Amino acid sequence: MIVTLDADIDMIRKAGKLAGEVLEHIVSLVEPGITTWDLDVAAEKAIRDGGGLPTFKGYRGFPCTICTSINEEVVHGIPNKKKVLKEGDVISLDIGATFRRQNNGSKFDFIGDTAITVPVGVISARLQKLLDDTQQSLYDGIKAARAHATLDEVGGAIEDIAKANSYGLVRDYGGHGIGPDYHEDPFIFNYRTGSRVKLKPGMVIAIEPMFNQGGDRVKTKPDGWTVVTQDYKPSAHFEHSLLITEGEPEILTKRPSEVI
Repeated sequence: MIVTLDADIDMIRKAGKLAGEVLEHIVSLVEPGITTWDLDVAAEKAIRDGGGLPTFKGYRGFPCTICTSINEEVVHGIPNKKKVLKEGDVISLDIGATFRRQNNGSKFDFIGDTAITVPVGVISARLQKLLDDTQQSLYDGIKAARAHATLDEVGGAIEDIAKANSYGLVRDYGGHGIGPDYHEDPFIFNYRTGSRVKLKPGMVIAIEPMFNQGGDRVKTKPDGWTVVTQDYKPSAHFEHSLLITEGEPEILTKRPSEVI
Protein backbone atom coordinates (compact mmCIF):
# COMPACT_ATOMS: atom_id res chain seq x y z
CA MET A 1 0.00 0.00 0.00
CA ILE A 2 1.18 3.53 -0.77
CA VAL A 3 -0.09 6.05 1.76
CA THR A 4 -0.38 9.67 0.64
CA LEU A 5 -3.16 11.27 2.69
CA ASP A 6 -2.17 12.80 6.03
CA ALA A 7 -5.21 11.22 7.71
CA ASP A 8 -4.18 7.77 6.48
CA ILE A 9 -0.58 8.28 7.61
CA ASP A 10 -1.86 9.25 11.06
CA MET A 11 -3.93 6.04 11.21
CA ILE A 12 -1.06 3.77 10.17
CA ARG A 13 1.17 5.47 12.73
CA LYS A 14 -1.49 4.90 15.38
CA ALA A 15 -1.70 1.20 14.53
CA GLY A 16 2.08 0.81 14.55
CA LYS A 17 2.44 2.63 17.86
CA LEU A 18 -0.15 0.40 19.52
CA ALA A 19 1.48 -2.77 18.16
CA GLY A 20 4.88 -1.70 19.49
CA GLU A 21 3.49 -0.77 22.90
CA VAL A 22 1.56 -4.02 23.27
CA LEU A 23 4.53 -6.11 22.18
CA GLU A 24 6.71 -4.48 24.82
CA HIS A 25 4.04 -5.20 27.42
CA ILE A 26 3.84 -8.86 26.41
CA VAL A 27 7.64 -9.20 26.50
CA SER A 28 7.55 -7.97 30.12
CA LEU A 29 5.29 -10.93 31.01
CA VAL A 30 7.62 -13.60 29.60
CA GLU A 31 9.03 -15.79 32.37
CA PRO A 32 9.34 -19.48 33.20
CA GLY A 33 5.96 -20.95 34.13
CA ILE A 34 3.72 -18.69 32.05
CA THR A 35 1.72 -20.28 29.23
CA THR A 36 1.55 -18.99 25.69
CA TRP A 37 -2.22 -18.82 26.19
CA ASP A 38 -1.71 -16.37 29.07
CA LEU A 39 0.38 -14.17 26.76
CA ASP A 40 -2.30 -14.30 24.07
CA VAL A 41 -5.08 -13.30 26.47
CA ALA A 42 -2.99 -10.38 27.74
CA ALA A 43 -2.19 -9.26 24.18
CA GLU A 44 -5.82 -9.25 23.07
CA LYS A 45 -6.89 -7.28 26.14
CA ALA A 46 -4.13 -4.71 25.62
CA ILE A 47 -4.95 -4.25 21.93
CA ARG A 48 -8.67 -3.83 22.58
CA ASP A 49 -8.04 -1.54 25.57
CA GLY A 50 -5.97 0.59 23.20
CA GLY A 51 -8.92 0.91 20.83
CA GLY A 52 -7.59 -1.53 18.24
CA LEU A 53 -8.49 -4.93 16.88
CA PRO A 54 -6.25 -8.04 16.92
CA THR A 55 -5.14 -8.34 13.29
CA PHE A 56 -4.29 -12.03 13.37
CA LYS A 57 -7.42 -13.34 15.08
CA GLY A 58 -9.53 -14.94 12.39
CA TYR A 59 -7.09 -14.03 9.61
CA ARG A 60 -7.24 -16.98 7.20
CA GLY A 61 -8.64 -18.95 10.13
CA PHE A 62 -5.85 -18.26 12.63
CA PRO A 63 -7.45 -18.77 16.06
CA CYS A 64 -5.49 -16.40 18.30
CA THR A 65 -4.26 -12.83 18.74
CA ILE A 66 -0.50 -13.42 18.58
CA CYS A 67 1.88 -16.02 17.19
CA THR A 68 4.02 -17.66 19.87
CA SER A 69 6.87 -19.72 18.39
CA ILE A 70 9.22 -21.51 20.81
CA ASN A 71 12.78 -22.73 20.14
CA GLU A 72 12.71 -24.66 16.82
CA GLU A 73 9.36 -23.08 15.91
CA VAL A 74 10.12 -20.35 13.38
CA VAL A 75 6.78 -18.55 12.91
CA HIS A 76 3.01 -18.94 13.29
CA GLY A 77 3.03 -20.90 16.55
CA ILE A 78 -0.46 -21.14 18.06
CA PRO A 79 -0.89 -20.14 21.73
CA ASN A 80 -1.98 -23.04 23.91
CA LYS A 81 -3.04 -23.43 27.56
CA LYS A 82 -0.71 -26.42 27.89
CA LYS A 83 2.38 -24.74 26.41
CA VAL A 84 4.38 -23.61 29.43
CA LEU A 85 7.57 -21.59 28.96
CA LYS A 86 10.70 -23.07 30.53
CA GLU A 87 14.02 -21.61 31.64
CA GLY A 88 16.38 -21.57 28.66
CA ASP A 89 13.68 -21.37 25.99
CA VAL A 90 13.47 -18.61 23.41
CA ILE A 91 10.10 -17.39 22.16
CA SER A 92 9.16 -15.38 19.09
CA LEU A 93 6.20 -13.08 19.71
CA ASP A 94 4.51 -11.80 16.55
CA ILE A 95 1.66 -9.31 16.86
CA GLY A 96 -0.62 -7.24 14.68
CA ALA A 97 -2.86 -4.35 15.71
CA THR A 98 -5.55 -2.91 13.45
CA PHE A 99 -7.46 0.35 13.44
CA ARG A 100 -10.54 0.22 11.24
CA ARG A 101 -12.24 3.13 9.56
CA GLN A 102 -15.85 2.63 8.51
CA ASN A 103 -17.29 4.75 5.72
CA ASN A 104 -20.69 4.26 4.05
CA GLY A 105 -20.77 0.60 4.98
CA SER A 106 -17.26 -0.14 3.78
CA LYS A 107 -14.20 -0.65 5.96
CA PHE A 108 -10.54 0.24 5.56
CA ASP A 109 -7.93 -1.30 7.84
CA PHE A 110 -4.66 0.24 9.02
CA ILE A 111 -2.26 -2.34 10.45
CA GLY A 112 0.89 -2.40 12.54
CA ASP A 113 2.85 -5.69 12.37
CA THR A 114 5.87 -6.46 14.52
CA ALA A 115 7.79 -9.34 16.12
CA ILE A 116 10.63 -10.04 18.51
CA THR A 117 12.39 -13.13 19.86
CA VAL A 118 13.28 -13.04 23.55
CA PRO A 119 14.90 -15.36 26.08
CA VAL A 120 12.97 -17.10 28.83
CA GLY A 121 15.16 -16.65 31.87
CA VAL A 122 18.84 -17.39 31.24
CA ILE A 123 19.90 -18.77 27.84
CA SER A 124 23.24 -19.83 26.41
CA ALA A 125 25.65 -17.28 24.95
CA ARG A 126 25.37 -18.98 21.56
CA LEU A 127 21.59 -18.70 21.57
CA GLN A 128 21.76 -15.06 22.67
CA LYS A 129 24.09 -14.34 19.76
CA LEU A 130 21.52 -15.83 17.36
CA LEU A 131 18.93 -13.40 18.74
CA ASP A 132 21.32 -10.43 18.64
CA ASP A 133 22.46 -11.12 15.09
CA THR A 134 18.94 -11.62 13.77
CA GLN A 135 17.86 -8.35 15.33
CA GLN A 136 20.88 -6.58 13.83
CA SER A 137 19.98 -7.94 10.42
CA LEU A 138 16.55 -6.35 10.81
CA TYR A 139 18.15 -3.02 11.63
CA ASP A 140 20.53 -3.33 8.67
CA GLY A 141 17.59 -4.13 6.41
CA ILE A 142 15.78 -1.06 7.71
CA LYS A 143 18.80 1.14 6.99
CA ALA A 144 18.81 -0.14 3.41
CA ALA A 145 15.08 0.48 2.95
CA ARG A 146 15.29 4.01 1.58
CA ALA A 147 13.20 5.45 -1.21
CA HIS A 148 14.46 4.29 -4.64
CA ALA A 149 16.54 1.47 -3.11
CA THR A 150 15.90 -1.97 -4.59
CA LEU A 151 14.44 -4.90 -2.69
CA ASP A 152 17.74 -6.67 -3.37
CA GLU A 153 19.56 -4.06 -1.29
CA VAL A 154 17.25 -4.79 1.63
CA GLY A 155 17.51 -8.58 1.28
CA GLY A 156 21.25 -8.38 0.73
CA ALA A 157 21.81 -6.45 3.97
CA ILE A 158 20.03 -9.23 5.85
CA GLU A 159 21.73 -12.05 3.96
CA ASP A 160 25.20 -10.66 4.66
CA ILE A 161 24.78 -11.12 8.43
CA ALA A 162 23.41 -14.64 8.02
CA LYS A 163 26.33 -15.64 5.82
CA ALA A 164 28.95 -13.99 8.02
CA ASN A 165 27.72 -16.02 11.01
CA SER A 166 26.88 -19.29 9.17
CA TYR A 167 23.19 -19.22 10.07
CA GLY A 168 20.47 -21.00 8.22
CA LEU A 169 18.43 -18.35 6.40
CA VAL A 170 14.71 -19.10 6.11
CA ARG A 171 13.83 -18.70 2.46
CA ASP A 172 10.19 -19.79 2.41
CA TYR A 173 8.96 -16.75 4.36
CA GLY A 174 9.85 -13.07 4.37
CA GLY A 175 8.63 -9.51 4.60
CA HIS A 176 5.72 -7.99 2.74
CA GLY A 177 3.76 -4.92 1.91
CA ILE A 178 1.05 -3.95 4.39
CA GLY A 179 -2.37 -2.79 3.32
CA PRO A 180 -6.06 -3.21 4.06
CA ASP A 181 -5.79 -6.93 3.29
CA TYR A 182 -2.75 -7.20 5.59
CA HIS A 183 -0.26 -9.07 3.35
CA GLU A 184 0.30 -7.27 0.05
CA ASP A 185 2.99 -6.98 -2.59
CA PRO A 186 5.89 -6.64 -2.68
CA PHE A 187 7.19 -9.83 -1.10
CA ILE A 188 10.49 -8.93 0.56
CA PHE A 189 13.07 -11.71 0.41
CA ASN A 190 15.69 -11.89 3.15
CA TYR A 191 18.40 -12.62 0.58
CA ARG A 192 19.49 -11.47 -2.87
CA THR A 193 17.33 -12.58 -5.78
CA GLY A 194 18.40 -10.06 -8.42
CA SER A 195 15.19 -8.05 -7.90
CA ARG A 196 15.31 -4.50 -9.26
CA VAL A 197 11.94 -3.56 -7.77
CA LYS A 198 12.34 -0.20 -6.07
CA LEU A 199 10.86 1.17 -2.88
CA LYS A 200 8.75 4.29 -3.27
CA PRO A 201 7.86 7.07 -0.81
CA GLY A 202 4.58 6.31 0.90
CA MET A 203 4.97 2.52 0.77
CA VAL A 204 4.21 0.65 3.99
CA ILE A 205 6.21 -2.57 4.34
CA ALA A 206 7.23 -5.11 6.96
CA ILE A 207 10.79 -6.45 7.07
CA GLU A 208 11.18 -9.72 8.99
CA PRO A 209 14.36 -11.79 8.94
CA MET A 210 14.38 -15.35 10.33
CA PHE A 211 17.71 -17.03 11.13
CA ASN A 212 18.28 -20.63 12.26
CA GLN A 213 21.14 -22.13 14.25
CA GLY A 214 21.08 -25.03 11.82
CA GLY A 215 20.04 -25.34 8.19
CA ASP A 216 17.75 -23.23 6.01
CA ARG A 217 14.93 -25.70 5.57
CA VAL A 218 11.62 -25.56 7.41
CA LYS A 219 8.35 -27.47 7.43
CA THR A 220 4.80 -26.93 8.67
CA LYS A 221 3.44 -29.03 11.54
CA PRO A 222 0.15 -30.95 11.22
CA ASP A 223 -1.76 -28.06 12.84
CA GLY A 224 -1.40 -26.32 9.47
CA TRP A 225 0.20 -23.21 10.98
CA THR A 226 3.32 -23.77 13.07
CA VAL A 227 6.51 -23.63 10.99
CA VAL A 228 9.54 -25.44 12.46
CA THR A 229 13.13 -25.99 11.40
CA GLN A 230 13.58 -29.38 9.73
CA ASP A 231 16.59 -30.15 11.91
CA TYR A 232 14.75 -28.93 15.05
CA LYS A 233 17.47 -26.42 15.88
CA PRO A 234 16.48 -23.02 17.35
CA SER A 235 15.29 -20.11 15.24
CA ALA A 236 14.91 -16.36 15.76
CA HIS A 237 12.49 -13.91 14.15
CA PHE A 238 12.32 -10.10 14.29
CA GLU A 239 10.02 -7.69 12.45
CA HIS A 240 9.12 -4.02 12.11
CA SER A 241 6.63 -2.15 9.95
CA LEU A 242 8.04 0.84 8.07
CA LEU A 243 6.82 3.87 6.18
CA ILE A 244 9.14 4.60 3.26
CA THR A 245 9.97 8.32 3.00
CA GLU A 246 12.31 10.45 0.91
CA GLY A 247 14.77 10.23 3.80
CA GLU A 248 15.28 7.50 6.38
CA PRO A 249 12.41 5.02 6.72
CA GLU A 250 10.05 5.69 9.59
CA ILE A 251 9.81 2.73 11.97
CA LEU A 252 6.10 2.59 12.75
CA THR A 253 6.22 -0.22 15.30
CA LYS A 254 9.21 0.91 17.39
CA ARG A 255 8.78 -0.20 20.99
CA PRO A 256 8.81 2.55 23.66
CA SER A 257 12.12 1.45 25.20
CA GLU A 258 13.77 0.27 21.97
CA VAL A 259 17.10 1.87 21.08
CA ILE A 260 18.13 1.58 17.45
